[in-house]
Amino acid sequence: MLRVSQLPLQLDDQQQAELSQQYQAVEDFVKGRPRSQLPARRFEDLRQEQAHEALLDYVRCNVAPAMHTGSALLAALRNTRLLPTGCESLDKSLLRGGLREAHHTELAGESGSGKTQLCMQMAAQTALRRERVIYIDTDGSFSGKRFAAMHERLAGGAPEADLVAALRCVDLFRVHDLHSLLQLLSALHTQLQEDQSQQQVSLLVIDSLSFLVAPMLSSAEANGHALMVRLGHLVKQLAQRFSLVALTTNHLVGGYEDVRPALGESWKAQANLRLVLTCKGPTLRKATLAACSTAPCGGSVMFDIFVGGLVSNNAPGIGR
Repeated sequence: MLRVSQLPLQLDDQQQAELSQQYQAVEDFVKGRPRSQLPARRFEDLRQEQAHEALLDYVRCNVAPAMHTGSALLAALRNTRLLPTGCESLDKSLLRGGLREAHHTELAGESGSGKTQLCMQMAAQTALRRERVIYIDTDGSFSGKRFAAMHERLAGGAPEADLVAALRCVDLFRVHDLHSLLQLLSALHTQLQEDQSQQQVSLLVIDSLSFLVAPMLSSAEANGHALMVRLGHLVKQLAQRFSLVALTTNHLVGGYEDVRPALGESWKAQANLRLVLTCKGPTLRKATLAACSTAPCGGSVMFDIFVGGLVSNNAPGIGR
């Protein structure tokens, strides 16, 4: 339960106390269930109205989903930039140009299916354009050597100085528990909001979410599901508010005929787009569009994976 007394509202102590006396929780305020009716006194009506407006603004920004008209959503889609992955079959045949800014994209797949490789290639491709990348590594899979190999291929053998410049565009964080990840994302939101002088972030990568979240759901942690929902809200909020691509990874669970992304039904609707990666050979991989808010689902493409990244299955002249 989110208590009104704990909210960071821009109010003086008296206004905060009166508001907390009238509404114990944010849920009471949203449902119009005041705990008590405060006696209205002269010259305080305006102050009470200001307090209610401050609470309403907080709910609009942090609790309730924003409302949009259909025409506004269509205009936003048309004006949204697409970030290419660097793999032609993915970009042209499946993603219609790349990953969409202000959207949360999830990669789901078994171990070795290419999730981390695609995350790193996205980071290298974005840094190649000298755009800022936030890369959060939860399982130690980020490799500077692999990043360098991908950059060399994407840049066509550029000099080492170009690699150094690209690496400077990547901020790498390593976290090892869900609470630390939530704190990092909250701090990132505050930093991006307050410091407009910094270079805008184009890509946020979290590899992998399930590595941190799954143990919280299966253990005795009472708030595991609530923390997971909070995490999904933070990721989507960062993507939408700062017009960046949020790219996360998830593993698969289930039997042979019932393979599905982990984290359960509560997580199912968190991503705007979900790609499922499967192994089809030593280097051959398949990407299937399992969920998408802007295109029909079910389409798939094949690609090859090697130390230099991901390439279309029919790309000539690539050593595997």
